[in-house]
Amino acid sequence: MMPLTIRVQVPGSTSNLGAGFDALGLAVDLPLQVVFHFEVASTRVLAARGEGAHEISQLEDHLILHAFQRACEELRQAAPAVGLEINNSIPLKRGLGSSGAAIVAGLLAASVYFDNALSQQQLLKLANELEGHPENAAASLLGGLTVNGVQNEEVLSARFAPPGNWKAACFVPELEIATEDARRVLPASLSRAHAIGNLQSAAMMVAAFAKQNPALLEFAARDYLHQPFRKVLIPGFDDILMAAMRAGGYGAFLSGSGSTMLAIAEEARAEGVSRAMAKAAQSHGLSGRPMMLSFAQQGAVCEVTT
Repeated sequence: MMPLTIRVQVPGSTSNLGAGFDALGLAVDLPLQVVFHFEVASTRVLAARGEGAHEISQLEDHLILHAFQRACEELRQAAPAVGLEINNSIPLKRGLGSSGAAIVAGLLAASVYFDNALSQQQLLKLANELEGHPENAAASLLGGLTVNGVQNEEVLSARFAPPGNWKAACFVPELEIATEDARRVLPASLSRAHAIGNLQSAAMMVAAFAKQNPALLEFAARDYLHQPFRKVLIPGFDDILMAAMRAGGYGAFLSGSGSTMLAIAEEARAEGVSRAMAKAAQSHGLSGRPMMLSFAQQGAVCEVTT
């Protein structure tokens, strides 16, 4: 019996974590909730609420639908008509994984509709194909910290559970930054010294989570590949990260391609860290909101009604 509805919940994510460019993804407790209704005559968005509600209500170039239809194509199945009911908590174009979560929601719903026809590996491969990098979708699908690589179009992903008392202290600017715009400012090459520095930092970030050792995070958050070039897009970038560290953050970095800035902090200090970041941003005329988030231990989940 084919499903009448499929309810999908997918966490957002932060990525890179400093030096882990296109490699490290970390799920955050910002859920994208989508109900796929199949008793409809034509494909449409039935309702859209939350962050970016107007944008995600538009049928044209809808990423959830595109991913759903791409999965059906992969399975050589005709895509059924579907009505989407969306409740989104992930700010759009802020480096918190809204695109990755949308892609995972569409792919997973199609897989479940056709009796879980896609393996985890196939889902990761399709998500990487659609987004162009694997780490956000992997974190949203699997939860926790994911370490990712791509070889011959196949995604390799390893998962670590983040410490329960580590939180994400964020400042989310009103400023939107599209990933493609943020990639245009990156250099074509790096010096050997900077390449070595990034390798050391990315490895140390993984070690910090594996050992649950916050003392490693400040070193681990160093980056020479993208943040020095992307920071020109965000007024007061250096001062905001410095404010996070002075307020007790363990390590601070640009979340994905921005514009969100994120510090890892112990739970007792996280709210103060995010407020310090907001205050520093305000002094540079950068409006936005502080936000304190848990890291999502659980990845995407589905509930089916037949």
